[in-house]
Amino acid sequence: MTVHLENPDWGMVLPQLIVLVAAIVVSLLDAFLPKERHFTVITGVTLAGFGAAIVAQLSQRGETGTTFHGLFQLDGLTVFLNLVILVAAVLTVLISASYVEYLDSKMGTGEFYTLLTFAVFGAMLTASAGDMVMLYVGIELTSIATYILTAFAKRRTTALEGAFKYFLLGLFASAILLYGMSWIYGSTGSTGLNEISASLTAALTGSEPNAGMILGMLLVIVGFSFKLAAVPFHFWTPDAYDGAPTPVTGYMSVIPKAAAAVAMIRILVQGLESLADDWTMVLAVLAFVTMLFGNIVAISQTDVKRMLAYSSIAHTGYMIAGIAAFRLIDGMAGERSISSVLYYLIAYTFMNIGAFAIVVWVQHRGDGTTLGDFAGLASRSPLAALAMTVFLVSLMGIPPTIGFYAKYYVIVALLESNLLWLAMTIVMASAISAYFYLRVVAVMYFQEKSEDTTGRPIVASPLLNLGIGVMVVGVLALGLFSSPIINLANDWTNLFSVAALAMGR
Repeated sequence: MTVHLENPDWGMVLPQLIVLVAAIVVSLLDAFLPKERHFTVITGVTLAGFGAAIVAQLSQRGETGTTFHGLFQLDGLTVFLNLVILVAAVLTVLISASYVEYLDSKMGTGEFYTLLTFAVFGAMLTASAGDMVMLYVGIELTSIATYILTAFAKRRTTALEGAFKYFLLGLFASAILLYGMSWIYGSTGSTGLNEISASLTAALTGSEPNAGMILGMLLVIVGFSFKLAAVPFHFWTPDAYDGAPTPVTGYMSVIPKAAAAVAMIRILVQGLESLADDWTMVLAVLAFVTMLFGNIVAISQTDVKRMLAYSSIAHTGYMIAGIAAFRLIDGMAGERSISSVLYYLIAYTFMNIGAFAIVVWVQHRGDGTTLGDFAGLASRSPLAALAMTVFLVSLMGIPPTIGFYAKYYVIVALLESNLLWLAMTIVMASAISAYFYLRVVAVMYFQEKSEDTTGRPIVASPLLNLGIGVMVVGVLALGLFSSPIINLANDWTNLFSVAALAMGR
């Protein structure tokens, strides 16, 4: 028998290769560069690597194809999600550089950015996966790096405790996910997403799905729900977010979540579309519980980081609701479902990392992360208070910020899919969130700090200030000019669908 080997298309994986090379270069610089030059050189190399990857990814707009025997695929979803991941990575570097250097210098700049770039590399592999094996490898690479980053401030017991919980529950999630994938493989005879879709479509012609396939689908949803921190699989989130260094918390709330969201889209939408009537209703119930629980529990939090952790859980529910809008109506899928999720990920990147950036900014002034530490911030630092207000108002979903339009597009997608009850839940959950978001605003503007607890001098942080400025502009500009972004999401979603059909769906 003659075996024909495919020549890999290295140009198709250029953005991922750039990030991988950046990770290797950063680790080598950390080993051989003099310590006094670590901060400037390693931070610059990391930013340059992510910037080059963004340029390379933009050059692939409109292209489709597969390589490495279908393990890797390039389509609209790949390009869009990789850009979101890379932008989130750049923002993470901007808010973490001075934190690592000054506030927690024993963390080590080189190790921090090596782990960050490997985590980003894993997330990009997940976004580019055309096979369940590649999906699993990408998810796990991101997860392992994130476990270590969570415990990076090893002098704090809260960091070690949060990382340990995250690690243990992450192991269970990975095992459940792998078990679900094995059932799907056993039912279809393939790990390729397009092959799974074709096999399932043929098998379901005039018949019902077998129990093994339904079990595999449910196990995959449970596995991804752990990674996304959806209720009731969220137990690791509050302690991990609270214990991790604040820049890591901002990173954790976006990049691993984006990787898990795109993995869920890849398997459920691309691979298991024929079972959409089953998994969309499961996701709808999951989104309902997650939105309400996250917002209700956040009300009682007096620590801003912990409050944002429960807020992050609620926003997971909004994203899952967008995927649930894919449900089939008269044989047709919700047209705005995936594009609304993509837009929401962009919005969430800017406003959530931005909120954590202000927490980092406050910590630079020698304060902690409780509500009392934000008291009187408007009188002491009016620009910082204004930026935090913009981020919190956007998270709440008030126009003209990007957060309003993100929720609006998800609601429109739900209404088009006849999920009125879930759309009303988003409105109700957003109203609940107004209490704890506006409470922080009220503390900043109308409550004076009881005493000066500053324990260290103010640290000049131009990169942090730049990052906050960029995110404020992004939250406002991408909200005011949301139409081009959502149209881009729609176009690239259509390219994703066309490419999938061309490859055998």
